Amino acid sequence: MQSLNLNILLIKILSFILLFTHAGYSSAQQDNIRIAAVVNEDIISLFDIQSRIKLYLTTSGIDDTVEVRQRLLPQVLNSLIEEKLKIQEARDKKIEITDKEISNAVSIIEQNNGIKPGEFLQLLEKQGISEVTFYDQIKADVAWLKVVREVLSRDISITEEEVNTVIERLKSNQGSPEYLLAEITLPVVLGARDRDVYDLAISLVERARENIPFPALAQQFSQSPTAAVGGDLGWIAETDLENEIKNAIRKISPGQISDPIRTLTGYSIIALRDKRAIAEPSPLMAAVTLSQIYLPTTGANKIGTDQLNQLSYRIQTEVKGCDQMKKWGDEIGGPGSGNIDLIRIGGLPAEIQSEAANLEIGTPSTPINVPGAILFIMICSKEEDDGLPSPNQVYSRLENEKLDTISKQRLRDLRRQALIDIRL
Repeated sequence: MQSLNLNILLIKILSFILLFTHAGYSSAQQDNIRIAAVVNEDIISLFDIQSRIKLYLTTSGIDDTVEVRQRLLPQVLNSLIEEKLKIQEARDKKIEITDKEISNAVSIIEQNNGIKPGEFLQLLEKQGISEVTFYDQIKADVAWLKVVREVLSRDISITEEEVNTVIERLKSNQGSPEYLLAEITLPVVLGARDRDVYDLAISLVERARENIPFPALAQQFSQSPTAAVGGDLGWIAETDLENEIKNAIRKISPGQISDPIRTLTGYSIIALRDKRAIAEPSPLMAAVTLSQIYLPTTGANKIGTDQLNQLSYRIQTEVKGCDQMKKWGDEIGGPGSGNIDLIRIGGLPAEIQSEAANLEIGTPSTPINVPGAILFIMICSKEEDDGLPSPNQVYSRLENEKLDTISKQRLRDLRRQALIDIRL
């Protein structure tokens, strides 16, 4: 049960933090163990809050000022409370989190943000930040992902009717816009001032536009479950977006960041990563079977220039159909000549894709220069892309959407049922 006078308590907590940070509190040992909040049986200390604020400031590049710390405090405290709840739920469900899982999660974060292995922890050490505060955050994220996958997923059911409904909706909206998005969600939590959350959102937008990786900011600041995956929302149809989000996205281009968007619960920042038409057929998604002839230009089987020109001319003028293409490949072609089973055009090497996309069935291509050879291809069969996802793809999408919804609901339930005491 939260304290009735949360605003006063948060101000008192802030005073202690600022005193410790900027004025040199006389007893660091005492501050390390001073209790800021109790979540069921677990303690959050003032040192935990101070360390997390410093981590946020370091990863975002936001100036370290008293005002900024004041704006961050409610967000940080809210994050730490939710992390305790996530760990407690995993513990209650007998879910273990291994050091290897945490290390793998750290590696993924480093890869997604273009950081060399171990470089981020070196940065924390240089800034005087305990790596424990970072690992605690990662541990909570890993624990919650396992809770979602191993426990909450049992309550998910998806029917064939639901899958078919989605496919029919895609057909009816085919050609309409959809967007590849990422988000940072900043709720105006109990005890936080709207203006402080807005100012924090403005600071994050500025950092993102200064090329601080958006996934890194989302992982540290966003209060949405998507924070664990750098704020990634995937592809979303324009018709499925709230009006406020839709209007903001229309003002920016792929690769740009929105201004803070006021929502019912707080503020959102949206990164527009890409844009396309819903279920738009793609030539690269067409599935083809091929026959090909390699004419080597290097190595032991190298064909001389004159013979190469003669063979090239004959292939383009005499070969009709895939049976003859296969026969010629067996007779005059080098290693690699022959038939290729069903493959999407987008799965072919880049230098072959454009030729294959525009080639008529049963017609030899023009010569294609590839390393060590001149290549000729012929399309034997072709299944055009209709732009629609397969039923299995729709099933996976529905599963992820339902897991996201049930994850948010479970976290709200845990918070409502928890004994949360915010105090000095």
